[in-house]
Amino acid sequence: MLGGGAARGWAHIGAIRALLEAGIKPDVVCGTSIGALVGAVYANGDLDWLEEWVSKLTWQTVVRLLDLRFSGGLLGGRKVIQLFADKFDGRSIAQLNMPFAAVATELDSGRESWLQDGSVVDAVRASIAIPGIFTPVFHNGVWLVDGGLSNPVPVSVARGMRADCVIAVDLNNDILNGRDFGGAAVDTPALDPGAPPPVALRRNGKPWPRWLAPAEARASDDVRVAPAPSARVPSMLSSIAQSIDIMQVRISRSRLAGEPADILIQPRLGGMGIFDFHRAGPAIEEGRAAVEVMLPAIRARLGIE
Repeated sequence: MLGGGAARGWAHIGAIRALLEAGIKPDVVCGTSIGALVGAVYANGDLDWLEEWVSKLTWQTVVRLLDLRFSGGLLGGRKVIQLFADKFDGRSIAQLNMPFAAVATELDSGRESWLQDGSVVDAVRASIAIPGIFTPVFHNGVWLVDGGLSNPVPVSVARGMRADCVIAVDLNNDILNGRDFGGAAVDTPALDPGAPPPVALRRNGKPWPRWLAPAEARASDDVRVAPAPSARVPSMLSSIAQSIDIMQVRISRSRLAGEPADILIQPRLGGMGIFDFHRAGPAIEEGRAAVEVMLPAIRARLGIE
């Protein structure tokens, strides 16, 4: 199952690729927010198309696709949805190549909603409707918004779809760059000005790409330095993005503690913002790397030699 995380969701493409190349093909797929979009595209047999399309995105292209508006949300998202609507060609969820579910949240009650029938486009559109960013979707008499508000890593949905082994991809593990918002104080060692800063490494032991490295590492290629404090007032989009990140982390930790996956894949995407849709390449690479690290555990859990 594929968790939410806006632009970080392109890592799902690399994760799915790595699983398929290892001979591990999911029987069902479910997702929240961007995970619902990628999951629906995969279930429709169009992962090659999606990877090619996102790999060509530039910041200018992203800005043109996200139509600015001031009713219901900052961004209408109509151009993006139309692009995927053309690809799904009016298909219902029942017409996809495998069982699929998208998670959304009822705006009035806060209840999570599992969308397992009806239009694929409508289900995905509801699941990605980040409050304040994208316009809510009116569906079956209720307004629906992003599933990340209620279930950002929907292990429970996969269990409900009778999955014997749930492989979950959580995009929110390190997006707060090591800061702890659980109430605990985190002590950090004093820096030795005379010592060279250590290289920032990914799970596979390779240096981070400079454009994806955590913010403190980007200051000097692949080295890690302490971020300088700033008194500048955050921009509106920056405040919204960081608030969403905090929410995603807190809810993800809580849900995963009570509903653990059999295998948890956690790409390191701390240096990537929720609007960085134009940075698909490094996100896909990190998704693949995170799965490759966990392949021995996955094979053992599935009884594969």
